[in-house]
Amino acid sequence: MATADNQITANTILSDAFSQKKVLKPVPKVDIIDLEELKSYQLRKRTEYESCLKRNRLDMGQWMRYALWEVDQHDFQRARSVFERALLVDSSFVPLWIRYITSELKNKYVNHARNLLERAVSTLPRVDKLWYQYLFLEESLENWDVVRALYNKWISLEPATGAWDSYIEFEIRRENFSAVRDIFARYVLVYPQLPIWMKWIGFEKVYGDIASVRQIYSLAVDTIVRYEQAMDENGISKLLVSFANWEATQQEYERCISIFTLALEKWPNSQFLKDAKVQHEKKFGDSHSIQTSVTLKRKSRYKQLLLENSRDYRTWWTYLDLIESYFPEELIPEFERAVSVASQPLQKEVMDVEWRSYIFLWLRYLSYVELNLNDTSLCRSLYRRVINDVIPHDKFTSNKLWLMNSEFEIRQENISAARKILGRAIGTCPNPELFQKYIQLELNLKEFDRVRKLHEKFIEYDPISMENWLNYAKLEQELGDEQRMRSIYTMALNKDVVPLPLQDQVKIIEEFLSSETEFENYNNARQLYRQYLELGRYTPSIWISFAMYQSSTPTDKQLSQILSESADREDDEEAVEFESNEENFDEARKIYEEALVYFKEKGESESRYRIMTAFVTFEKRFGNEETQKALEKRIPIPIKKKIIENNIEREIIEYSFPEDQLPNIVPDDHKESVEDHQEKPNVSKFLALAKKWKETQG
Repeated sequence: MATADNQITANTILSDAFSQKKVLKPVPKVDIIDLEELKSYQLRKRTEYESCLKRNRLDMGQWMRYALWEVDQHDFQRARSVFERALLVDSSFVPLWIRYITSELKNKYVNHARNLLERAVSTLPRVDKLWYQYLFLEESLENWDVVRALYNKWISLEPATGAWDSYIEFEIRRENFSAVRDIFARYVLVYPQLPIWMKWIGFEKVYGDIASVRQIYSLAVDTIVRYEQAMDENGISKLLVSFANWEATQQEYERCISIFTLALEKWPNSQFLKDAKVQHEKKFGDSHSIQTSVTLKRKSRYKQLLLENSRDYRTWWTYLDLIESYFPEELIPEFERAVSVASQPLQKEVMDVEWRSYIFLWLRYLSYVELNLNDTSLCRSLYRRVINDVIPHDKFTSNKLWLMNSEFEIRQENISAARKILGRAIGTCPNPELFQKYIQLELNLKEFDRVRKLHEKFIEYDPISMENWLNYAKLEQELGDEQRMRSIYTMALNKDVVPLPLQDQVKIIEEFLSSETEFENYNNARQLYRQYLELGRYTPSIWISFAMYQSSTPTDKQLSQILSESADREDDEEAVEFESNEENFDEARKIYEEALVYFKEKGESESRYRIMTAFVTFEKRFGNEETQKALEKRIPIPIKKKIIENNIEREIIEYSFPEDQLPNIVPDDHKESVEDHQEKPNVSKFLALAKKWKETQG
């Protein structure tokens, strides 16, 4: 490799090449001063040309240079001789003919040039350039008949379209329009293509009349339709649209519509024709025809989209909407096509979303047959077909379909068939919605034994569903069967039987409490409150609810008295109503005191404060002056403290209960319940709280 100091650059390479270039000696300019020197010069040049041609006689460029040099020497005989010799070597070399002819024309040897052109087009009849030069020469000389004869001779060879177009332009310049029509007649026979017909139509539009334009359009359509296999359908459509648009410009609207109608009958799938018809209707049609055209266009577009993707269910739905609105006689066949075509590529392993979309097509089909056609037998057969033959129930099923089938049979008053359908659905693919529907059916029929069995099956299917247990229990409650209701609630709350989540157990016990209260089983309800406290983790709200329940429900003694008084009254008298008294309020106070003791033991001052606040509110409403004053002495004092947690200082509120320092302020009638709850005082915890209180006072 070259070092950094010795880099080879492009500039270096070019400089070396330029320095080594050979210097060519310039050719000296020779001035000829007499005839002898001219002859000597000519002899030398001819010798050079001949020598070169002896070495390579196929060098046509050398032949042309030699001949043109002779022309420059004004020795036309020798020049023609060189040209002729060259033609003997290669008569197919077109530039040689062109140079030969051009040299003759420059020197005004027109007849000789004409003879050369005749020889050229005879020798090379497929070379357009020679024909154009020949025609240009004759037209320049205004030999119109000769030009016309040449064109006829040329097109008899069926050349490319350029020759025909040139002939037509010539006759137009000569204003010989009948000849132009004859040329076009021959032209379209050789090239029966749409562009050629459009050229002829364009000529007639400029130089012809309405009848001639219409005649050419008709002839073009007939011819192109005959060559339909070799023609592009889009090209035929363009011709027909052009024909129709021209008729519209002549205000022949009926002809225009007829053209579109016949064209669409022949090519019903041509979107170009449909779009053109819609545009025509927008310009010249009335509201009804416009709507019809737009609808047909939409229908065609949807069909095309569905051919491209048969599982485009959104398009299927829109397409069926269109058919139902404008083509109701086609709806049943289209429904059949939808449920057949849309399922062909659908495999059992595809996503549920696609199956669900497909089933909705069936649901619409079934609804239409039942509600619009009122064809019960067809609807029933369709239900059997989709359930038995279409849906792979091991991979996917549709609750909606099962339910609609059962509802259909119910509407037909065929209850046994509806039961069989729902029973089969639950056995094949159990689902909460199916159970609920079946249960509701039996409830409506007052078949309560069946309802109980279904509830039991439902609980077996989903034992950890709180709603299942509650619904079953509420059923028995409505039927007045306390024992069954209580057994269901008890079983639901048994953790060894049903491992329900804690929040569900809380909800169940709340309903259990409500039910026992409704049946006036207050003692059972009070026992449930104890279980409720345990499940609810002894939250203040449950304690307060327990206390309020004690204050608002009668004791056993009160309940017996109420029942006896109600029995003594006559039927037309009002029933005895329960009114809370001091005995009920004392029971509530015991619950409040028990809650205060519980939270005191736990050291939860915030919960204890909530209980005390609720207790104070209770005494203000139901207590007397003595109980209110006694409780006011026990109201805690809030103390603000600042603590640091995670290097962040924040303010908290703690509560100082006077009864913790002065325990004798507890009323005597509540000491017994407090002592019962405090079986064994927690001394260590008490000392810790006392130390904490002392620090706050310091």
